Formats: sequence, C-alpha cells, structure tokens
Amino acid sequence: MSKSTKLACGLLACGLTFSLAAPVFAEEEVQVPAVTAETPTPAPEAKEITETAPDATEETPEAKLQVAAVAATQKADVSFIKDATTTPADFVTVADASTTLTYKAGTEPKTSVAGTFSTTIVATLADTTTQEFVVSYKVTEPAKAPVKAAALATAKTNVTTEINVAVKDPSKFVTATSGVTLSFVKAPVVNRLGAQTVTVAATNGTTTENIVANYTVVDTTKPVIDVYEDDFYVSQGEDWAAEELVDATDNSGFVKLYFANGQAYLDTSKEGTQTVEIIAEDASGNTSSVTLTYTVVGEDFYFFDAPVVNVAKTTATDVYGTAEPLTTVLVISEDGEELLGMADADENGNFHIKLDTPLVNGQTVFLGSMDMDTGEFSDLAEFTFQGGTLKVDPVDTTKKPSITQVAKQTPAKAAPVAPTKTTNLKELPKTGDNSSAGLVFAGFLVSGLAVALLRKRG
Repeated sequence: MSKSTKLACGLLACGLTFSLAAPVFAEEEVQVPAVTAETPTPAPEAKEITETAPDATEETPEAKLQVAAVAATQKADVSFIKDATTTPADFVTVADASTTLTYKAGTEPKTSVAGTFSTTIVATLADTTTQEFVVSYKVTEPAKAPVKAAALATAKTNVTTEINVAVKDPSKFVTATSGVTLSFVKAPVVNRLGAQTVTVAATNGTTTENIVANYTVVDTTKPVIDVYEDDFYVSQGEDWAAEELVDATDNSGFVKLYFANGQAYLDTSKEGTQTVEIIAEDASGNTSSVTLTYTVVGEDFYFFDAPVVNVAKTTATDVYGTAEPLTTVLVISEDGEELLGMADADENGNFHIKLDTPLVNGQTVFLGSMDMDTGEFSDLAEFTFQGGTLKVDPVDTTKKPSITQVAKQTPAKAAPVAPTKTTNLKELPKTGDNSSAGLVFAGFLVSGLAVALLRKRG
C-alpha cells in the first residue's frame, strides 16, 4: 500500500473516532481533510463499532440529591414555648415513612432560654444515604394568663332545707370571701318539695355579683303528737277514732292519724285496762307514734256515790247538799240539754249551787259530781221539786263493779275527747227510772258533753 493510501485510511479512522466522541466533546469541531479524485482511495475495511449506552437503572448523584430533597423538607418559622420538649420532626417534614430523623451530635436544641437558635437535623433515607438540614428556631416566653379577680362568693353544693322552715341567712347557700356582704335577691322557696334555685347578691362595697345556688327542699321532720289523755276511761261499745284521742302537727302542713293495729276505731268490746298505739304520718312518710292506756268500763260503773241533797235548806233557787270532797257538782235538766247550775264541794264535801232559773213545781233534775283533775265521777241522783219542797228519789242500789278493779293507779285528767265526742243527752232517764241513772251520768261525764264542765276544766 502506498503512503498516500495509508494516510487516507488513517484520516478516515480519526474522523470516525471524533464522530463517536461528539456527544462528549460537542463543543470541539473536528475537521477531516477532503480526499481528491486524483488519489483514489480504496474503501476501508468494515469494522463493528459498538457504543455502550449508560445504565438506566443507575442513579446519578444529581438524581440522588433530588430524591433526598423530596423525601425530607425543612420547615420554616419553627418556634417553641420556653421549656418545651422537641423532636426532630418539629424541624423537618418527612414524605417517605422509611426516612428517619435525628439530631446531629452537639446541635441538640435547647428551650430553657428564650431567643433564636439553630439545630442540625440528619435525614437518613431508605438507601442509607443522608442529608443534613440546618434549621433556625425561636424560643419564646409563655404567655401570661390574665389575672382573674377572685369571686366575691361561690355557691355551695348539696344544700338541703326543711319544708316550710324559712331561711333568713344567705350563707346557707353561698360561701363569701372576707369583707363581702350577702343578701337574697329573692327569698328562697321553702313551701314545696324538690329542687329549687335561689339568687344571692354578694357585694364588697364597690362591686356586686349575683350567685345562683341550687338547693333541695326536703321533709325529714317527724310529726308531733299531742295526746289529749294518756290514761282515760271509755264506755263499753263506744266508737273512738284516732283523731278523737290525739292531735298531730307537722311542718309540711299535712298529717294523718291511724291505729297501728289497722282498726278504724278504738277497741272497746270488753271491759278492763288496755293499750293502743296511734301513728301520725306526714306526706313524706315520716312517722311518730304514741301508746295510750285506757280502761273500758261497764254501763253501771262509777267512782263514788251520788251527791246527797239537803232537803231542809234547798229552795227553788238554791240547792244544798254533800258530795265527794273537792269535786264539782252539777245540776242537769231532765232532758239532759241544759246545765242548770254547778259549784265545787269543799274539803268536807259541802256544796251550794245557786240556780240561774228557779225550779218550778213538779220539775225533775239530775245531780252528779266529777273530779276535774282525775276524771273520776259519781253515780247520778234524781230529785223532783214539788210545792216548795224537794222530793229525792232513792239511789239505785244495784250492785256496781268494784271500783278498785278499774280505778286508775295514777291521777288522770278527764276523758280526752270532750271537745269532739257527742252523745245525745236526751237519753237521760225519765222520772222514777232509777235503774239507768248511773249509766247515763257516767256516759255524760266520760263523753265530756257538759260544755260548762269542760269550760271550767280548761
């Protein structure tokens, strides 16, 4: 091969080499000498030229930086309250959960002092590559809470008050601070049971506050029982309701009375001394009870003999005689509807009764006596005024039961039901009917129907 031919082939090879390198050295311009026709050049031998393309799966450093920037992003305007606890996530936002954040050693943030500081956060990606972020942050003093003026008074809890018991002291419902005066805006309601509210005004002289307090009206007070008599006599077969034996009051204004044994009336079916329990109950179920002792007496029972009239001294207007000492002697009309006169027997039993209306010829009256302190009574005497003289009928001599068997062991007052028990005195015996005189007078006294007698007793 001639020298010119070898030179042409060499130049051609160089041209090919620079052509392949053009992507890298694009800015360099390579010029290839032209081949003249006078010097024919044989075609170069064909050679296989292979160009290796870059690996598409291999990331370049620039690509890695771009991924890191997406995986973790620095936050702006980071701030903390003094003495707050911090974490790296407070400074950098992570988009990929596989990215971990840590403080760079020696740059851990401090929040004990207010001011502007910085810290370095290290973000470790999934491929173990790392990226650092220098983040500025502020530490501020905590905001001071506004000082609230102390309340003049505070409402109490679980306050209860008794029904119908007036409350005049507001401090029952609220607690006041020193120097504060309390008053009710409106008086509390105490006349109905259940939850209520009351408003209390609290003032210190310059400021006034209204406090609404809750309270509950309750009834825990038991009824009060007033016993007419706790040891008394009644006649056999008589009906006595509980209300006729005792009275009861309650702060609720309502109370009912009943016998503990469930019976509607006092048991007077048999003679002798007995007891009975009476219960008083209010609307809230509070109860009180009392046990009474009573003696059931027969129809011919009495404590002492009938008064004896002094016929020689008695006139149409003045009745003289003797009776049980220190008892009250009564003169009653024949029909039992009128008390004609009464007087006390002295310590010797002598009595003098002055009648308001003079007796008339043929008029029959009854005479009896009663101890106003013990309730003990006498048998009944009958006499008729005729022609200016007095005819006394004999006292019934029918055997009476022994007084010692039924007489009370301790003094007792008259029967308790005098104000309410009613018996028709028209059942008093007619002239000459002496067999029932004791029964009628005993019933009259025990029942307490002689209004004047009761008035004197009071």
